[in-house]
Order: sequence, then C-alpha cells, then structure tokens
Amino acid sequence: MEKFMRKYSFWLTTLLGVIALVILAVGWNKIDMLHKLPILYIVALALHETEELKFPGGFVELVMDMTGLKLKNLGVAKFGLLLFTLYATVLPAFLAGWVWPVMSTLFIGIVEIIMHLAAAHINQERFYSPGLITAVFVQFPVAVYGYYYLYSNGLVRGIYWLWAILLLIMPLLLVQRAIVVSNGMNYKEFMNDARKTLFSK
Repeated sequence: MEKFMRKYSFWLTTLLGVIALVILAVGWNKIDMLHKLPILYIVALALHETEELKFPGGFVELVMDMTGLKLKNLGVAKFGLLLFTLYATVLPAFLAGWVWPVMSTLFIGIVEIIMHLAAAHINQERFYSPGLITAVFVQFPVAVYGYYYLYSNGLVRGIYWLWAILLLIMPLLLVQRAIVVSNGMNYKEFMNDARKTLFSK
C-alpha cells in the first residue's frame, strides 16, 4: 500500500474529481442542491490538490519544513488523507436531506484559507504557498455560495454547526495523529512544535 499510495494517490483524487465533474455535467438539472454542493466541492478539492502537489506543487515539503515532520511513510499519510477526503466529501453527497454534513464539507473551504494564510504568516519571505490560489478562488467561493444557499433557504439551525464541526474536526485530528505516530513522532511534541512555529513568527 505504501508504494501504491505514493505513486497513485494524486491520480485517485483526480479521478474522483473527474467523476464528480461528469456527474454534475450530466445531471445538473436533476440533482438537488444538498447533493450538488458536496459533489461540486469534490471538483474544487481535486483542483486544489493539483496546485498543492503538481502545478506548481511543493506543499507537502513546505508543511514538513514548517512543522519538522519527517514523512518516512508518505504513502500511509496519503492513504489517510484519501480516506478523509472520501469521508468529508463523498459521504455527505450520499446522505440525502442531511444539512449539517454538507455544512461540514463546505467548512473545509474556510479551513483551507486559514491554513494557507498561516503558512504565509510563518514564511514571511514568501506569501504564496502551493494551493493558495485555488483555496481563495475556488474552494472559498464554493463554501460561501453553499452557506448562502443553505441560509437563504432556511435550512440551517444553530445546533447544526456543532455537528458539522465535530464531523469534520474529530476525524481530521485522528488522521493527523495517525500520520504523525506512523512516522515515529510523538504527537504531543509535534503539536507543541507546530504551535511554537506558528506563534513565534
């Protein structure tokens, strides 16, 4: 799995994005918006990963440099991120009528901008980090439009924010911990180092 994911994880995500794009193109008028939004975000995420990993690429190396994380098992890390992608985007697309999973998917568009601005804060000599352009001009607009639609149609309740954030954050932290531990690092030390890197700049 390690070698397979090292070589093909990007293409799996790309394939997922292409499938999502075809589904949208063929069934745009037939798919309701609660299904359409997470499918649309799959396309946005595929474009984002293309910028982060291929054109121009270098985001993984940037994160490793900023946090001190040494990814000995890069394939395992990519597998974990792929599982999270499926969980956070594909699953909500199949949960018909559930608003808060869709809110969770859209929230990634907010988190991505925060993460890339944090990277710019740490590396003050270079504002751009791979993925910033698609985070700002693709993911964030999809998130804004999605939340606008949900609110304007009276679909959002206050408690949904709690469920949406828990649905997103808890698995994300578990994946992050698994990646760090599988690469032979202490998770608590990793978090402390990352916090010091972020707030010492």
